[in-house]
Amino acid sequence: MPRELTIERVVPGGSGLGRIDGAVTLVAGGLPGDRVVVEPRPEGERLLRAEVLSVEAPGPHRRPDAEVCPRALDSTCGGCDWPALRLESHGDLKKELVRDALRRIGRIPDTELPEFRFVPSPRNYRLRSRLHWDGGGKLGFLARASSETSDLVTCEVVSETLLARLPAIREALRETNVPEAELQTLEGNDGTPLLGALRSETRIADPDRVAGKLHGPLDGVRVISTGRLVANRGLSSLRLEAGGVPFRVSVSSFFQGNRFLLGAFLDEARDVARRAAAGGTSRGALDLYAGAGFLTRPLLEAGFETEAVELDTSSSADLVANLTAWRAEGLPGRGKAISSRVEAHVGRMREPVDVVFADPPREGLSPLVRKALLRMKPRSLFLVSCDPATFARDLAGLLPRYRVASVTLLDLFPGTHHVETLAALERRP
Repeated sequence: MPRELTIERVVPGGSGLGRIDGAVTLVAGGLPGDRVVVEPRPEGERLLRAEVLSVEAPGPHRRPDAEVCPRALDSTCGGCDWPALRLESHGDLKKELVRDALRRIGRIPDTELPEFRFVPSPRNYRLRSRLHWDGGGKLGFLARASSETSDLVTCEVVSETLLARLPAIREALRETNVPEAELQTLEGNDGTPLLGALRSETRIADPDRVAGKLHGPLDGVRVISTGRLVANRGLSSLRLEAGGVPFRVSVSSFFQGNRFLLGAFLDEARDVARRAAAGGTSRGALDLYAGAGFLTRPLLEAGFETEAVELDTSSSADLVANLTAWRAEGLPGRGKAISSRVEAHVGRMREPVDVVFADPPREGLSPLVRKALLRMKPRSLFLVSCDPATFARDLAGLLPRYRVASVTLLDLFPGTHHVETLAALERRP
């Protein structure tokens, strides 16, 4: 039965929290101050979940429907879970998401934390996208809580360059009868060149023809069928610039995805590296989950002899290429690429280091890595997280030995509840 309620706040995971007859109700798409009609369904004792059926009275954070992407408004696309949130409200809500996770999950009082700094982003920010091809003519993101593909024709997330090329990409996939697949894209700072990696879990017939058709709307294309590279045309990597630094990045490699905040992200890391270098660089540094070397570069600029640890084959190749190119610049520090699982590498280490940068995947640091960091006792830690819950857990495990010097939130994913948290930690005396 439909019920009315008022959204009190947002919680980790992005849902709005309200109450029906005293029971906590988590509402997808609900924003603080909204008065909404929902259809609640039970999920555990004294917990309900619901979708917004209608907004009876919008709160101060909700923008008018006329300004919202129509595919998000009718729920046919699930690429954004906060599509109706005003850009100017992202900072306050995302700060509270992180603080809430730190209080509830990490049991960390506000008095242990400095003021959070928030760096906003415009929309249409993505350098990297993952689009779903349904094998029947639709190419785009999946609908909310569905396996149905939403044909991407308008979007507040991807670039105008990608939108303009999608009709030709879609037609090439249709002409060559490509089965269900994922298209991963990577583009240059200004939208070009545009590269793609097409991956299918089933066999692709005549992959050379597929690659030939896609090479045109895409400046470079790789076709991967059942885990094997079966065709390749044009560029497989490009040059991205961040903070005045060139990075070689391949379409299959990990790299930060917001075109507008690359410089701000790099500058945060530079500040931490410079402060760490003020205490000396004799014991060197570690960059864990290094990717193509985005966070390795600031450590080299600060003079650290740095081991950059990355297991992924594509990212490792870019890391090696970038270290080689930067060596020719005569940076104060030298870098060494280590192809290894982070757990295996830190488990082998016996020598201490001055500073550690870590940008783990969404699941955060493993217990083994947290234990190794406490054993190595670097003077400085720079911890990057895209998930407030795992960040809270990891920070709580490190705080007995470290204090939090600064926390910066980068809005790498506007239109969604996701936020990148950058924390500088210093070893306690």
